[in-house]
Amino acid sequence: MSTQQILLNVPVSFEQVIDLVKQLSPAEKQQLSEVLLTEQSFDDIEIPEEHKELVRERIKKYEGMPGSYFTWNEIEQKLDARK
Repeated sequence: MSTQQILLNVPVSFEQVIDLVKQLSPAEKQQLSEVLLTEQSFDDIEIPEEHKELVRERIKKYEGMPGSYFTWNEIEQKLDARK
């Protein structure tokens, strides 16, 4: 079976793109996912101001009482000790 590539410039809505993606096989969805991940840059990601503020608040809270928090290694050790 031979394949051809045809370039089409057809305007579609986002909803139509979603409908098309739903029709893809799992393997095709995986391929599409890989393409999207490689095409996306960190500069393309917009972090909402509410999320930034939440992180700032958590950092301030930590800085006020650093001894009341555990490192990830400490948490793992506590979990391992329970086994």
